[in-house]
Amino acid sequence: MSQKLTCVGKRITQKDVLLKATGEARYVPDVRLPGMLWGKVLHSPYPHAKIKKIDKSKAEKLPGVAAVITVEDAPKILWARSFRDMPMAPSGALQRADEYILADKARYVGDPVAAIAAVDEKTAEEALELIEVDYEQLPFVLDPFEAIKPGAPLVHDYAKNNMAVHLTPPPFLVKGDVEKGFAESDVVVEEKFFVSKQVACQMETQSCVASVDSSGKITCYSPCQLAHPFRRELGKMFNVPVGKINVINPFVGGSFGCRLSCHNEPICVLLSMKTHKPVKLVYSKEEDFISIDTRTPHYYTVKMGFKKDGTLNAMNLDVTTWAGGYLSRAQLAGGITLIWGLGHYRCPNMNGSCDVIYTNTTVAGAGRGFGNPAIMWGVEEVVDMAAEKLGMNPVELRLKNTKQTGEMANMGLPIESSYIDDCIREGARAIGWDEKRGKNKGGNGTLKRGVGMATMTHCSGAWPLLIEHSNAFIKFNEDGTADLTVNPGSPGTHIWGTLSQIAAEGLGIPVEDIYIVTGETDKTMFDLGSHASRSTYVTGNAVLEAARLAKKQLLERAGKILSESPDDLDVRDRQIYVKSNPEKKTSVANVCSQAIYNLKGDSMNISGKSSWCSHYNSIPTAAYFAEVEVDTETGEVKILNFVTAVDCGKAINPMTVEGQCEGGVQQGVGYGLTEDYVINKNTGAVESNNFTSYKMPGTMDMPETTKTIIIDKPDPKGPFGAKGVGEPGLVGVAPAIGNAIHDAVGVWMKDLPATPEKILKALMEKSPQQD
Repeated sequence: MSQKLTCVGKRITQKDVLLKATGEARYVPDVRLPGMLWGKVLHSPYPHAKIKKIDKSKAEKLPGVAAVITVEDAPKILWARSFRDMPMAPSGALQRADEYILADKARYVGDPVAAIAAVDEKTAEEALELIEVDYEQLPFVLDPFEAIKPGAPLVHDYAKNNMAVHLTPPPFLVKGDVEKGFAESDVVVEEKFFVSKQVACQMETQSCVASVDSSGKITCYSPCQLAHPFRRELGKMFNVPVGKINVINPFVGGSFGCRLSCHNEPICVLLSMKTHKPVKLVYSKEEDFISIDTRTPHYYTVKMGFKKDGTLNAMNLDVTTWAGGYLSRAQLAGGITLIWGLGHYRCPNMNGSCDVIYTNTTVAGAGRGFGNPAIMWGVEEVVDMAAEKLGMNPVELRLKNTKQTGEMANMGLPIESSYIDDCIREGARAIGWDEKRGKNKGGNGTLKRGVGMATMTHCSGAWPLLIEHSNAFIKFNEDGTADLTVNPGSPGTHIWGTLSQIAAEGLGIPVEDIYIVTGETDKTMFDLGSHASRSTYVTGNAVLEAARLAKKQLLERAGKILSESPDDLDVRDRQIYVKSNPEKKTSVANVCSQAIYNLKGDSMNISGKSSWCSHYNSIPTAAYFAEVEVDTETGEVKILNFVTAVDCGKAINPMTVEGQCEGGVQQGVGYGLTEDYVINKNTGAVESNNFTSYKMPGTMDMPETTKTIIIDKPDPKGPFGAKGVGEPGLVGVAPAIGNAIHDAVGVWMKDLPATPEKILKALMEKSPQQD
């Protein structure tokens, strides 16, 4: 890209940093409305139970209680917390509506059964104790393989053998003759893997404030990062026109995927409808752990066949996706593992399948990376196994099979740009691959060192699986500053700063002159929201086009003032100047002011509006390298060094890219080593239901050194060459650690998380010949 950039590529101070640092930023739990009531939810203590009767009379008589609601008070409409009838392209709706606002039958421990609104939190909690529920406990099933056996308890009557759905890969990922491909391969590796649930661990618990006024207008404060689709779902649920619903996204205290779904918001809205007052409903951390979506767990088998020279010749994936009591996003999370796993490497013979199974467990849904971290654990471990059998360097085996620009990407579209080879080579050099690989097994005493790697391809949005539609509106103020109206959702990705840089670069003004208008569906045009690493790529392109249109108007008005053709003008340092004679100029503020306060009868507010629909998908790529030290006496793993080399196109703000990758390392360490979601097999209760029993890595668990390498080569379709980066920072972290563990101590960890107990067990089972 030949143009000189003045805003893009710079390390700017984020737009929201002062408000967050001073505590002025307002999150949903901070919202206070006049006359507001407190909401509380009664959750089922049983994994599977018929609700024979709910006696709420004692709770209703408690002074200060304004409403007690059950399924009988709710609309008799099934809904999907992941939004039914999401605008999928081209295959139609992929989300099943299978739950009511409050449970008609308890399907997991934590299923919301009743809810209360009271004058204060203490009264609401006291009233919960007074609700009497007559449960008839039913046989339950927690394991997906047990759930599909004949005679297993049915979680939903419609789902025979608890099979929610059977999925196959999209046609472009079904290739050749797989069995023939394996028969013609020189090395075939087939292994089974399990990846557990992971809790998002966002700091702000699931919260909502809802208000329904006398006209029926619903105002819903929610951390949901898909505000406009969420508004649509609320409209269907309550049979209210979407124009009478305003979804407000204040600051969001983290998401990592869990905010893609709505959770307690419909309960809160229903309480407000019943009481005719605003209601606040804030979950405790324990409620978060048992009642909102976790990352979807999977059992799966990876089979890969290679020629002697390392060419991947055949591949098959068989996935069993462990859905919970309701489907939520487990169907998408299951199906997309096939896309990530089969679409990553070049292969002439491919196929796969995925069965999504209901169980009486916490609902499974989206997690950062959405299926990619799960499947790449197994795929990248099998690649390392094959490299060992072939006698090849894992770096070289991957370089031989990576896809290049112009080949078909994981979403079935041509790869617009790929610099994955650069990622692999730069990352290997930074970790000291050639010096360290296979050379530290005999370290000091019980401490053994090793290095491992992994790679991935991801997406910049979900086209063509999902529509990719965003809008942006830019208007100049009379002082030459500009308001940028967008609503992508901001769950911690610093997207406001990134979009401001794109707008400023497109307009030719400083980034500090851009002011963000966002956070309400009433004030913003449609945006699909923040997911699939799409916001910089899709919303960013909408912003760039809006900036182009606004700048065109600006130069046209300036041309009249300067008596010059707009084509001969440009903008820099808040000045509009003649390109051939830079001394002839006028200020942006002067042009904007004259346009607004014009006495000649042609006043206008200079602006630009763009509706952007993306029909391409530029894949980000990355390579990850870990150096670990394993204590063979305790099974503990210490991560010494970690390198992420990422190809995300042109980095709009390198500091933001580094932040996403460093945060991804922390989350990946937890996914790979410590975060174990434990469900009691006898009761169905979640035992790891807070930060005491669920081990999220802290500062002392992070690598001694973490390095992010930004390849920083522009993509032809992204705004100023940018691609997505929100999720890629995480995807390959756990598999790189797993492969490093093998390099250190010679065992393959196939069951996530790789806890010390599992590592010790694997070491004890390892035969001497494996050393």
